[in-house]
Amino acid sequence: MFKNLFGDPFSDLDREHRPIPLKRIDDINYEVEWRTVDIEKDGHKVIHVDQTRYGETVMIYRLHHNDYNESEDQSIHLRIKIVTSKGVKTPDSNAFLSFQHTNKSMRISDIKIKGERVSRGYGSILMTAIMLLVDQLQVRYITGWISGVDWDHIDRSEHFYRKFGFDVELNPEAQSGKIIWVNHALGATREAFERLKAEQESLVDEERLFGP
Repeated sequence: MFKNLFGDPFSDLDREHRPIPLKRIDDINYEVEWRTVDIEKDGHKVIHVDQTRYGETVMIYRLHHNDYNESEDQSIHLRIKIVTSKGVKTPDSNAFLSFQHTNKSMRISDIKIKGERVSRGYGSILMTAIMLLVDQLQVRYITGWISGVDWDHIDRSEHFYRKFGFDVELNPEAQSGKIIWVNHALGATREAFERLKAEQESLVDEERLFGP
């Protein structure tokens, strides 16, 4: 799932297209304003804008923001638009999340930051945007898993998630792991999460035995 967040920085270079020229030469602020209007006129939503240490401006926006309300389960598709003095990088990178309203839990399904975009701070800005969604949706838990393809850079991956308060549990034999984030500010606890997880697994087992 996280294979592209800290993956090989050279494997996807051929997929990087020529930057789109800025609407006004050297005017990044105007570009961000213009892009925001252009994105939001189609029902999407810019949820976070920040700058990297390389002077690049990163816009995180959510597709089809208006298709959901906060009282239902949601599929969340985030895109990462990168604006530089040389133009707007294309294509946009992507992240896919899901939100379960009943349990107030979020799952990170996939993060796709590829090629020369690896290790440029985009992942940290994306995670900040995810935490803004956490506040908006009152998320109590975030989960995800780490697959074997991440193992050659597992130390970097582990450091990244721990920096944002995730528990990282690794299985060296299986070369896999999982991440768990608990929103203590809302009174959530790891113990309550484990009980919830056990209840969900029990329901799945019952459905397998007796049907839905």
